[in-house]
Amino acid sequence: MTRRIVFAWSGAAETWPAIAATAAERGAEIVTLTLDLGQRDDLEEVRDRALASGAVRAHVLDVREELARDYVLPALQANALQQDPIARRLASQLVASKLEEIAVIEGATPAVDSVAIADTLLGREGATHTLTTAPADAPQIPAHVEIAFERGVPRAVNGVPMALTELIDILTIIAGHHGVGRIGVIEAPAAIILIAAYSQLANGGPPDAASGTVRLKLFKGEHTVVPRS
Repeated sequence: MTRRIVFAWSGAAETWPAIAATAAERGAEIVTLTLDLGQRDDLEEVRDRALASGAVRAHVLDVREELARDYVLPALQANALQQDPIARRLASQLVASKLEEIAVIEGATPAVDSVAIADTLLGREGATHTLTTAPADAPQIPAHVEIAFERGVPRAVNGVPMALTELIDILTIIAGHHGVGRIGVIEAPAAIILIAAYSQLANGGPPDAASGTVRLKLFKGEHTVVPRS
């Protein structure tokens, strides 16, 4: 029986020859796994590329909700998101977990994950800024955003209830438009806002006690918590 190997694959053009090369070198069938972590790629196209490059099967999974719920939210509540604002380390853990799952399904050996994660639902890393406006070019009028938490979980933005991934997307758009979220070459608008709001509300207490609404002012790359009257 031909051996199978499953490895995480980003779909980047420079990695296409790796599928056929690995199959030839190891005498194995190659199965690819591509995860939607919020990187805004055309993942169906990635699937087609994998198969055209020699993979016998190409798995594409949308794991944005799982990343947000099981990895990002606990990190926010544990005050650990500040050290990993675009959740790269957390996303790597999720990739490794999914590799193991697919390997069991395929009867395959999981390869060591070597995919460099630069984009997630929380933001991105790169030489150019695509999620945030330069602070000098941001609107002259500040914006105010209210984030409602229920037992440590962000549930609504400006009074509109929404799922966690949608909430992250909305905060990325609003904060990024006002220049908030740049940390060198990293852009993490939603993470910066969520960290500030949660820290204000929780104040060192347990997550299940963090309920209420936090109002923030966004202006020219700066964000400040607005005291409630």
